[in-house]
Amino acid sequence: MTATRCVPDEHFPTLLAYLAGLQGQARELTVQKAEALMRELDEAGAGSPDRPLLGTTQRVRQVLQLLS
Repeated sequence: MTATRCVPDEHFPTLLAYLAGLQGQARELTVQKAEALMRELDEAGAGSPDRPLLGTTQRVRQVLQLLS
């Protein structure tokens, strides 16, 4: 969902618009998965400022801000 290889940058706003309409269990599950991914990224990126991780982290934050 947040990987640039799966969703190119030009289509990410469309994905956010789609996610904004999620309700109920789908919304809760998406938030849970995004939070788990954020924890993984925090652990993986603790010692390295890797550019792909930075872009993915920004995308996950956008999803969490939208749905929370």
